[in-house]
Order: sequence, then C-alpha cells, then structure tokens
Amino acid sequence: MELHVIGRSSPYAGPGEATVGYVVAEENTHLILECGSGVIAKYLERYNLADLEGVMISHLHPDHCADLFPLGFAIKHAQMQGLREERVPLLLPPGGIDILNGVLALLGGLGAHYREVFDYEEYGPKDPVILGYWQAHFHRVDHGMNCHGVVIKGAKGQKLGYTGDTKMGPELVEFFQGTDLLLCEATVESEEQGESTGHLTAEQAGKLGAAAEAKELVLTHFLPGVDEDKKKLLASRHFSGQVTIAEADKVYSIG
Repeated sequence: MELHVIGRSSPYAGPGEATVGYVVAEENTHLILECGSGVIAKYLERYNLADLEGVMISHLHPDHCADLFPLGFAIKHAQMQGLREERVPLLLPPGGIDILNGVLALLGGLGAHYREVFDYEEYGPKDPVILGYWQAHFHRVDHGMNCHGVVIKGAKGQKLGYTGDTKMGPELVEFFQGTDLLLCEATVESEEQGESTGHLTAEQAGKLGAAAEAKELVLTHFLPGVDEDKKKLLASRHFSGQVTIAEADKVYSIG
C-alpha cells in the first residue's frame, strides 16, 4: 500500500501547489483521500479515472473538498469517452450529502449531474467501510464542525492513520494506536491557537504519534512558506521514529 501526497497546503495553496489531497494506492487501483483546490489537475497528471475506487472526505471545508466540483465533470467526461461506466463512491461525513446537494442546487441545479457520477455514502464511527482492497474506520474529531479521522487498513494488514483536522483529544491515541504511518495535521504554532481553531501544533503531532506508537509520522496541513524544518524539529522532540514533512509528489510505502 502506498500514500501519494498530491497537496498539503491550507487554507490556500501557494504558486504551483494544491491544498489538501492524497492518493492511497495498492496494486492497480487507488482512492482519493481529500480533494481540496488544485488537487484534481495534479491527480490527473499521474492517475487514470478508470482505476479510481472511491473518494473519502473528512469534512466539508473548502481546502478539503473544493475540487469535488471539477472531479465530477472529469468523471462525466470519462464516462462519455467510454473510459468508465460506473459511478465513483463518494464517502462523506454524516449530513454531508444534504450539504453538498444544497450547494449544488445553488450552483444552478447541478444535483442531477453529480448523481450521475458519484455514488453518495455517509460513513459513521460504528461500522467500517469496505472499498476495494481497503477497510476504513472513522472517528469523529474535534474541529468545530463534523470532521472525522480515518484508519485505512490494506489487504496485508497495513494501517494508514489520517487525523483530518483536529485539536488534541484523549481518544485520538486509542484510535490511531499501532498505525504504520500517521499522516497528522500540524497547522498552528501554539496550543492556544489550536484550541480556538481546532488544530494541532507540530509538538502535539509528535506527542500523538509517540503515544499511539506509530511507526512513521508525516506532518501536513500548513500554510505555504512555513518553516518546515522547525515543524519537523518540534515534532521530533516527542516522536523518536522517522518524522517527515509531507511534500507534493512524494510517495510513502506503508507497512
């Protein structure tokens, strides 16, 4: 199982960058995890929509979901070209379908078009979702809106943990326990700022990774131009394993 970083910036992308978006791949198939602005143009440079098993969205802030709109048209175009027949499963947090349909109604009544290309499903914290090779478990996190972290298990038992956007909480350690790779947001510079905005510092990311006994920690979700070396240093004070800054186009092998 592999993790490919498409974009890692928030709340906007710098020149030539994308906001938050990742691809999880195994064998000849893959899924999209988050779909922020600029993600789809970069995704299409490398991937074929015919091999797309599904899309997972942690929450509906624009830096995580804005490119669902161009993705919908790209899938429709692939269908028209005969490159894909079936709809793409789109996994949203509870209540996400109504929110998305409401937005599509305001954008000129586009709901019918998107129902032709996406197979909507809302996930929850109780039952895992099976998608292709993967089993996904979701956990509600503390971000001031309906946002979920996810643990994705691969065909050989590999475990990828992704925090979504969240501030620190006691249940995070248990949920992400034993992940092979923890993709962890490290947005803010102080715990006070994190409490007010629902985000983690790099030091908190390191503490979470250590307590959860993750094998590898990858920091993501920060402003363009941030001091990456400083974030890595701060996380490394608490996490003794490998700490990496998420970089566009970088591919991580999981497990």
